Amino acid sequence: MKFRMKIAVVMIAVIAVLAASFFTGALITHYGFEERYEGVPKPTVMSEPGLVMKEAGPAPVQERMVIYNGYVSLETGDIGGVLDRVRSLADRYGGYVAGTSRSTAGNQATAQITIRIPQDKFHTSIKEIETYGKVLDEQTNSEDVTERYIDLKARLKNLQSQEQRLVEILAQAKTVEEILKVEQELSRIRGEIESLQGQINYLERSVSMSLITVNLREPPPPFTPPGMDWGETFETAIRGLFLVTRGLIVLVVSLLPFIVIIGIPAYYLQRRKRKAQSKE
Repeated sequence: MKFRMKIAVVMIAVIAVLAASFFTGALITHYGFEERYEGVPKPTVMSEPGLVMKEAGPAPVQERMVIYNGYVSLETGDIGGVLDRVRSLADRYGGYVAGTSRSTAGNQATAQITIRIPQDKFHTSIKEIETYGKVLDEQTNSEDVTERYIDLKARLKNLQSQEQRLVEILAQAKTVEEILKVEQELSRIRGEIESLQGQINYLERSVSMSLITVNLREPPPPFTPPGMDWGETFETAIRGLFLVTRGLIVLVVSLLPFIVIIGIPAYYLQRRKRKAQSKE
């Protein structure tokens, strides 16, 4: 009996030791893992100066640079009124009149007006202008100049860097020859910068202010048959008959000598021939 009790006590002790070892190892592993990362700051990015940073976003995308041009041809009986309405439309939408012209071909008056309109009002302006008269023709087109604009900006930035470098070199030049060479190159670079800046400004103006050309013409006059003057017509016919008769008389008189010279001998020859045939 005592032997069995000793065995049971030993087994309980062994089980207790194993359980204690298991829990101790688990606790060490858990806290050891946490200790390895304790004190390590979590990644943050700044959103504003002095604040927590945000995650960096994608690089900004260049907005598309598109030039819009439109052409509308209208037929109207009130050219002056339509010109005033187009001018008013340009002023109302923050645009301006680029040019106008008027002319008359025969009995038909024509006119043309060109306006610049902010790009976001381009399509609205075209639709409104089409209500000013009878539409004969309407065309719109667009040109994407984004790549050209980006290229010009990149070239301009590069030239500006060269200009800055040349200014620094000029400040360090010591001899007259060095100064002249640097100034010559600096003058060339600045000329190219002005040219590129002009092209960039032109593209920006053309993109921001779309061009619309409006051509106007009056409707053709209605067809009216010419009036008939019977007295004049009869007089013209009599004159024509007289001219024809006079021409025939002149022709006969002109041919009479040839008839006499050729006809009479021919008549006598024919008469002799007949007489000779009758005798035989």
